[in-house]
Amino acid sequence: MTRAALLLVALALIVGVGIWTVGGTERAEPSGITLLPDDHVLGNRDAPVKIFEYAEVECPYCQKLQPVLLRVINENGGKVAFVFRHFPLTLHPKSFTESTALECAGEAMGDEFFFKYLSRLYEITPSNNNIDVAILPEVANELGIPRSEFLACLSSDRYKERILRDIEEGIGRNVDSVPHLIILAPNGKQFVFGKSPSYAALNAVIKTALNEK
Repeated sequence: MTRAALLLVALALIVGVGIWTVGGTERAEPSGITLLPDDHVLGNRDAPVKIFEYAEVECPYCQKLQPVLLRVINENGGKVAFVFRHFPLTLHPKSFTESTALECAGEAMGDEFFFKYLSRLYEITPSNNNIDVAILPEVANELGIPRSEFLACLSSDRYKERILRDIEEGIGRNVDSVPHLIILAPNGKQFVFGKSPSYAALNAVIKTALNEK
């Protein structure tokens, strides 16, 4: 079985044990997490605190969490960055196409447009695999990405391994639900939310992380 197939089987098993639990707790992560050169980052890449999110567009909890994440980033003026990692679920097969679309938006116009495209998809999707993927090129075009260029990228397989790498990283970090957050403090300490946190809970952890030296 190919590596890609093994990852998809593992992901299917994760979905099978109950993916949509809500709430938030903190626990130890199995190993250190680091920013990779091709990670998608909103904010200052050198920010002392980074929020890594494993997520997918069709997850309703990820959708609701997005404005909370943006609020925390905006309120901390360059001290906190948001790192998005793909974790599309087999439960929502359209989410893999959306992950590819996000990569195509980033390819065309950089991380700023990756996150603009992400926010726009969260605005328009009904969630739970109910989006019409035919709209993806139109959304890109709204942001100034030529439709033909975007379609060529979307129909290719060039980002498949990139997305599967994020899934593999997530599985290796015991990601068993989305959204899954890892907050990395300046001293390397990690705070983990295996379920969607409230603004108050997330903001409290951010303040604690900023004080870690």
